[in-house]
Amino acid sequence: MKPETENGLVDVLDRLVNKGLILNADLIISVAGIPLIGINLKAALASIETMLDYGMMEAWDLKTREWYANELAKKTCAPLFENEEILLRTFGSLYYSQGIITTWRTGFWYLTNKRLFLWSKEPTQMFFETYLDQIESLSVSAETYLSKERQVVNLQVNCNKVVRIRVSEVAAFAEAIAKACEKKTCEASSSLLVTT
Repeated sequence: MKPETENGLVDVLDRLVNKGLILNADLIISVAGIPLIGINLKAALASIETMLDYGMMEAWDLKTREWYANELAKKTCAPLFENEEILLRTFGSLYYSQGIITTWRTGFWYLTNKRLFLWSKEPTQMFFETYLDQIESLSVSAETYLSKERQVVNLQVNCNKVVRIRVSEVAAFAEAIAKACEKKTCEASSSLLVTT
């Protein structure tokens, strides 16, 4: 058997990523035998995982993870006002129609003690928002889509605008909105019209 002297590029990259490469170099630049500049180079070339295994780049990794966790937390938290409490959070969608564009925008519905809103965390966007005292009526209706009947929550908000909402637990969602509005309107002494 004769030893293999040629390694393929894949083998070199595999070794570089898994094991790493350490370079130590001392360079002295001299003119006419007089040393003028000295350079000491130390470099490590490996995957981040290998570097962390050998105890290198730990501070960088920790800072990067903290930064990413903070950025993710900013995106995933719905914007709440002071003294606002979440009463219900559920995944759902909102019917959107403008011109020839009609679609269901998806996100998380938040029902708080002050308002109802649909929040998307990726991309970060508020699709719909209304204060509880602006909800004039609430009804649940059935509609057929692709031969399947689904229930939809219809909210009439200020200026007679009707908003269509889909969620998995329609009855519980509608009941929670009605209770929150009832509690809010008791303070304002008006009532919400609820129909099914």
